[in-house]
Amino acid sequence: MKRITLLLFILICLAACVENKCVIEGKVLDAGYEGEVVYLVPFKNPTRKTVDSTVIQNGNFRFNVKPKKQNQVYIIRVKPVLRLKLQDIIVIAEQGIIQVNFNQRSSSSGTPLNHTLQQWKERKRVIDSTYYSLRRQYNKETNEAEKRQLQTRLDSILQSYHVYADSLSGKNKDNAVGQLIGSLLENK
Repeated sequence: MKRITLLLFILICLAACVENKCVIEGKVLDAGYEGEVVYLVPFKNPTRKTVDSTVIQNGNFRFNVKPKKQNQVYIIRVKPVLRLKLQDIIVIAEQGIIQVNFNQRSSSSGTPLNHTLQQWKERKRVIDSTYYSLRRQYNKETNEAEKRQLQTRLDSILQSYHVYADSLSGKNKDNAVGQLIGSLLENK
């Protein structure tokens, strides 16, 4: 009976030790950033107490996110002077290992929500690039008929993005990706 009780106690202790681990592993290819500080900043209401930091060593950095801080949106960034070549990146802290490539076009992968978020970011980047290119053409155009055509195309791009983002937000309304995209749409 004592052995069964002891075995049961050990199993309970082991179960309690199993953690919902979230690890963010980053790579920086440029050796010039060795020793620089990387910050993990909460997207909403950051304070000095809620910002975490680590140092780039051998082109890598790592954050271990505690379970109580998971399912939240974070921005990974460096000091302002370095942001010209290291683009801030938004990640969702969730169970698993999140891989971050930290460079001029930062990206993340490795977990379901971050995969979805990365797809959204890539699509948004293409839409923004197309939109701003057309917007520059519109601003330079002097022919009113051409301006109307360009405006129609601009409106169409915005409309298709909003349909896509609304759909993505709706499909993910119960997680951090949907909440983030929904809040960004509300602020527009």
